[in-house]
Amino acid sequence: MRALSESLIRGALPALAFMIVLSGGAYAQLLKKNDYGVGVTVAVYQFDDTRSKQFAEVNKLNQTASTPEEEMDVIKRAFGAEEVKFRYVRSIGLREGESYTDSQPMNERQFTLTVVPRVITKSDVSFDFTAKYADKVLLEAKGVTVGNYETVMLRGERSGFGVREFQGPEGVEKAPETRALLLTITPTVTTARSLQNKPSDISRPTDQFGSKVEITDSDIFVMPAVSNRIQIKFPPGAAVKGSITLEGIVTPEGRVTNVRVLDTPDTALNPKAIEAFRQYRFNPPKLNGRATYATFRETIILGKQEPL
Repeated sequence: MRALSESLIRGALPALAFMIVLSGGAYAQLLKKNDYGVGVTVAVYQFDDTRSKQFAEVNKLNQTASTPEEEMDVIKRAFGAEEVKFRYVRSIGLREGESYTDSQPMNERQFTLTVVPRVITKSDVSFDFTAKYADKVLLEAKGVTVGNYETVMLRGERSGFGVREFQGPEGVEKAPETRALLLTITPTVTTARSLQNKPSDISRPTDQFGSKVEITDSDIFVMPAVSNRIQIKFPPGAAVKGSITLEGIVTPEGRVTNVRVLDTPDTALNPKAIEAFRQYRFNPPKLNGRATYATFRETIILGKQEPL
């Protein structure tokens, strides 16, 4: 899904700007295996498996897409998947063997996704994936090999993480629905030192004043996970587009303070975005088993207000 990644970057999503290509094949051949890193984009979808055609658990997409909407069209046409709905996308820069777990609240429970690039070469990446909803494993795949700039789709189990939209008395409303899981994975191989959007960029431990806390390889840091996300409230009829990136300090109690805007398409939008971000609630960060302070960064697509 190279085109999708490039489109997101062009669409003012700086948090996704990890797509850095090696400057030359000869230089790439000089790199050792552990000199490589990977920027990986994972898109999460739901679909109605009871009405869809049967297809394999691991599938290679033979077309690129520039947006999630285009990718959904590809999935529907190529695999006969019905009622495919985009949920969210996460992009992260990882080293070989580095594990990353993302957590998103869905229908008042947590959806968690863990990705580990086990082997990275200049031409492909071998991944392990685990996806859970409310502690139920929906997908577990090991050794899934994806070519550089290729997109692979994984089919998971069904659970109550799905959502149904309908027209209510106050406009579009949402209700929980049982649906099956689809993930798409698109890697971009780069040098390890060139990685952007690393886990430490999203969250790192601090003291109560926001000063960085140095940790060693023996320390265990667990990022904060959003337990309640508040949408930005703009005036009715306001035309907003692009994305806004915010960062704050999550406290041991799971609240967020010291909110600041890192990137915005319009400074007039900042107060509303800060107001919403301050109302987020988190499962607090932990350092060696104890709740601590930590940074947390989030990029929100304005309009749809989907987190990245």
